Amino acid sequence: MNMETVETENTTVQSDADQVEILGLEEFRKKEPGICSIRHIDKVISKPEFCKASNFRGLVYGTFVIPSKKNLQISHNIFAFCLTPDKLYFIDEGSKVRKKVRAMEEEYDNEIRTPLVFLLDFMEYLIREDLYVLQGYEKTLSQLAERMNAGTVADTGKDFMYMRSQLNALYTYYEQLSNMAQTMEQVVVQSGDETAQTLLSLYIQRVQHLAQMTHTLKESLTQVLDMKQAKLSERQNDLVNLLTIVTSIFTPLTLITGWFGMNFVNMHLLKEPWGYTSVIVFCVILTLAEILVIRNWKIFRKQ
Repeated sequence: MNMETVETENTTVQSDADQVEILGLEEFRKKEPGICSIRHIDKVISKPEFCKASNFRGLVYGTFVIPSKKNLQISHNIFAFCLTPDKLYFIDEGSKVRKKVRAMEEEYDNEIRTPLVFLLDFMEYLIREDLYVLQGYEKTLSQLAERMNAGTVADTGKDFMYMRSQLNALYTYYEQLSNMAQTMEQVVVQSGDETAQTLLSLYIQRVQHLAQMTHTLKESLTQVLDMKQAKLSERQNDLVNLLTIVTSIFTPLTLITGWFGMNFVNMHLLKEPWGYTSVIVFCVILTLAEILVIRNWKIFRKQ
C-alpha cells in the first residue's frame, strides 16, 4: 500500500497521493463546507446509528458501527465516511480508524489505486477474521451439545441467552453490510473500475456467507436450547413418576391406618392379641404385591 501517514495537531492523516484523509467531524465540516451544507449528509455522518451507505450526486457517504467481537452488545467502533470522485474521508473523533488503517497498511502490500478501491479493501479488512469468530461459536455449541447429551450441563441459561444476543447482533451487522454493498454496487458499476467490481463481488459473497453461517448458528443454538428443555422435561417426568409410584404404594396403607385409627368399640381385631401383628403382615404383603404389579406391568416405566 505504501501509504505514509502524517499526524498533525488537528488529527489529520493523509496518504502520499492525497487520496485518503482522516478528520474529526468539525474538521471535515471546515474542509468540505459544500458537502456538509447538504442537510441529510451532515445528519448521517454526525450521528452514526448503524452500518449504512448512501449515494447522492456522485458522493457516497455513510457510517460504520462495528461491534466488538469480545462484547457485541456494548463496545463498538463508530465512524463515518464520505467518498468523493478523488478522495476518501474517514470522519472519526477518536483514533480507531487510524489504527485500523495502519494495521491494514502493514498487512496489505499493494499501492493505493483509487479511493474507491481503498474503501473496498478497508471494508474487506474489517471482516477478515469474522469467520474464525463464528467458528469459535460453532465449537462452543458443539461442546455444549456433547455435554448435554452426557448429562453434565448445569444451569447454563444465562450463557445461552448471552450467546443468542451475540449471534443476533452479528446477524444484524452482516445484513447491514450487505445492504451497504448493494448501495455501492451501482457506484462501482458506473465507475467502470474492474478492480473495484471484482473486490465488491468478493466482498458481497463473503458477507453473505458470514450472514448465512450466523443464521445457521442461530438455528443450531435453538436446537441445543430445545435439547436442554427436553432434558429438563425428562427429569421432571422422572420426578413425577417417582412421586406417583410412592403415592400409589402408600395410598392403600394410608387407608388402612386411617380406617383402624377410628377406634370404634365394636371394631374387630382391636382386642385380639394377634390383631396388630396381622395388620402389619397384611400391609407388608400388600406393599410387595403393589411393587410386583408396578414392575410386571411396567407402569411408569420409560418407553
